Amino acid sequence: MSAQIVLNHYFEKYQTLGNTLTDVSFDNLPFLQEREPQYNMKGQKVSKSYHDIQGREAIRITYDRVFGEHQYDGTVYPNIFLGLQKTVHYLDWAGAIAYSKKKQFYSFDLQPVFLGDGTETVVGFSSQKMRKVLKDERLAADDYLQSMNPVLYAALYQAYQVQYNTYLRTGISQPFVSALNSETNSQILAMLNKEVFGYEPMTVKELVIMNLQ
Repeated sequence: MSAQIVLNHYFEKYQTLGNTLTDVSFDNLPFLQEREPQYNMKGQKVSKSYHDIQGREAIRITYDRVFGEHQYDGTVYPNIFLGLQKTVHYLDWAGAIAYSKKKQFYSFDLQPVFLGDGTETVVGFSSQKMRKVLKDERLAADDYLQSMNPVLYAALYQAYQVQYNTYLRTGISQPFVSALNSETNSQILAMLNKEVFGYEPMTVKELVIMNLQ
């Protein structure tokens, strides 16, 4: 019993003929309950689970960013954000992953981003979907930081409002990082150098910079 995949047990119990682990739509199964997706501190969607009617995790979907080489105009560019990979994990009664299946890779329609100095110097690649994904992640990370300590967040936001809003809007973090590193106000420095509870000895400044794209 412990090695049986939870979803297969319900297929057999309710005699849902035709359903297999490769064609089932989890949203339509009455014995499964969808749980809120989990995000990390950087705002990246990590996983989403479906639990059975007894509260046992039956399905876990994980979301991965895929990086690799991308060729453009005869040149190969390394470490490019190529797209998204979703993997479905089927858990057994013991809570272990019994079977995993990768879904079809979601590939970005990458277009070159030029330096903007009149030349054709490529500084990166982007797509509409990629920009949406990255912007959503920035906003989710912002929400996470605010939830950790609203008072501290409000003080830091007031101090770096212009630079931080530019980062949220565009993803360009260098002006914000430079402002943090060049800070001289003793009160603001005291906040930046405060250790983050639960992440000691990491400071607030280190945590903020670590979670930037």
